[in-house]
Amino acid sequence: MLTMIRIKIIIPVSDYEKVNRYYKDVLEFELQDDLFFLPNGARDVALKLLIVDAASRETSSHRRHFPIFSFVIHSNFLSYCDNLMSRGAVFESVISHPGGYYARLSDPEGNQFEIECENFDEINGAPDPSNWPVYKRY
Repeated sequence: MLTMIRIKIIIPVSDYEKVNRYYKDVLEFELQDDLFFLPNGARDVALKLLIVDAASRETSSHRRHFPIFSFVIHSNFLSYCDNLMSRGAVFESVISHPGGYYARLSDPEGNQFEIECENFDEINGAPDPSNWPVYKRY
């Protein structure tokens, strides 16, 4: 039985199988009962893919490219992003700023989401992000 879901985020997709594989295999979100759960262990937020017609999707407000959701990880941000990149995650930006880290990613259909971290700690040493084309430091 699922825990009480307080927030369900609907993600519009036209290629359900492709996006389903991306969230499950590339991003390693947990799939349970047709819902995805964030990799940070939160069980009160779930994502649901909703199939929409590709032609209507292109002309709808869904294509405005604003983040659909964001989530927080507590440490190892650069290692986490490096791992996602090695599996094919599409990053729009990765930013280091005085308050921590921020990244914006896209799924295969252009739905954007964000990852945040307020901690610079890396348990096993951080990869060097300076060679990532999307990396900026402020």
